[in-house]
Amino acid sequence: MSKKGNLKLVSFDGGGIRGLSQLEIMGNIMHRLNWEEQKKGSGKEKLACEYFDLIGGSGTGGLIAILLGKLRMTVDKVSDEFCTIIEKVYAQNDLEPAERSDLLRRCMEDILERNEFPPDMKLLGETPVGDCACFVVASQSANADATDCLRTYPIRGHRPTPITVIEAVLATCATQPDFSPISLGDHHKKREYIGASLGANNPVLQVIQEAHSLFGGDSGVASILSMGTGHPGVISYRSGDTETGLHKTMRDIMNDCEQRAQQIEQQIGRTGVYSRFSVEQGMQNDHQGQFEDSGWIVAQTESYLNRHTTCERLDSFVLNVNSTTAATAPVTLDQLRRSLH
Repeated sequence: MSKKGNLKLVSFDGGGIRGLSQLEIMGNIMHRLNWEEQKKGSGKEKLACEYFDLIGGSGTGGLIAILLGKLRMTVDKVSDEFCTIIEKVYAQNDLEPAERSDLLRRCMEDILERNEFPPDMKLLGETPVGDCACFVVASQSANADATDCLRTYPIRGHRPTPITVIEAVLATCATQPDFSPISLGDHHKKREYIGASLGANNPVLQVIQEAHSLFGGDSGVASILSMGTGHPGVISYRSGDTETGLHKTMRDIMNDCEQRAQQIEQQIGRTGVYSRFSVEQGMQNDHQGQFEDSGWIVAQTESYLNRHTTCERLDSFVLNVNSTTAATAPVTLDQLRRSLH
């Protein structure tokens, strides 16, 4: 794809049920962006896929990225579909991994049917040129410490894979041990995928890398929006914990998104293009029993959005996005990549 300026990039963390918090925040952002558009005399509200150039996600963040970017849904529509998936897939505690994966597949089939898409819709292609690009991250079982990007667009460095939208969702959401791995491809090209971890649960680095591959290193960036699922609190291990408790602590460390967010803030925060939104209080792991209650998640997120400091940061983000032009974009993708090394 040719060089662009004024790029707007979005990264969605993985977080299971807590992805609903991301959608509440994203709904607030889209309301503010469209409010500014209407002040300029534009009567039609824009979709997220019309406002942003690239959306990437991991886990349920990848699911959200596909619904917003590939299927061109409104945030409200995605929230409705996500609540259905929470109820049928994530809130069921007595499911075997294969059963949970099968339920997620059936939910995605229903979503495609309701929105008049074919059930075997390909991830790559069938998207108008110029539309928002999106991708999800997953890991191969045989190389779990690395991540693969499953894309809606071609890039020079990788041959495209003919996977479907549903397969991409199953791959990025195949967090262990709750979901079954998914096999993609045939014969010697067959690969088994699981959900990404080891830092890729927050895929903002992958978003910057993918934008560099897609648009070119001299393309200017207006904003990088990082969407979190709430601060999990301090991750601790208590002496005498069972083996199950130790495994849970290790998974929490591998899936911790906030540490990556702090690193990114230190490395590129001074550029003025990076914004991170994630509920800071109320979503800690010691409230885990309440994560099945979507109303509780929404209440915590609304409290976060109503804080004065959050409102100021949201206003600054919207002002930055709307006032930055291709000619004045303050940083290029090459500069961002150098700052991250």
